[in-house]
Amino acid sequence: ITALIVLLCIAASHQQLPSLPEEFFRCICLIESDCNNNIGCAPDTDNLLACGPYQIKNAFWIDAYCTNNRPPTLQDYARIHNGGPLGCRHHYTAGYWDKVRTCLEPR
Repeated sequence: ITALIVLLCIAASHQQLPSLPEEFFRCICLIESDCNNNIGCAPDTDNLLACGPYQIKNAFWIDAYCTNNRPPTLQDYARIHNGGPLGCRHHYTAGYWDKVRTCLEPR
C-alpha cells in the first residue's frame, strides 16, 4: 500500500488527487496474494522481486505517470501496479484490469 500512496502523492503533486475507493485496494490485495501479510518477497512471474500483500516491485517506486497529463483512472492505477511505470500503456496489463474491475463489481 505504501507504493500506492507514493503514486497518490505523485498525482497530488500534479494537483490531480484521485479518489480511490477502499474496495480498489482490497481487490488488488486479494488478486496479488489473497491479502497474505506474511508473504514476504519473492520473484514474480516476470522474475522481478515483488514484496508484501500487494506484491510491490521496485519499478513501482519510479514516477509512474503514463497518462499523458490527464487525471489517472482506477484502470490506470491497476495497470501501473501490474505493469510498472508505463503499465497503463501496455496491452498485457489489460487482463489484470479485467480482474480488478470484476472484483469491484457489486455482488
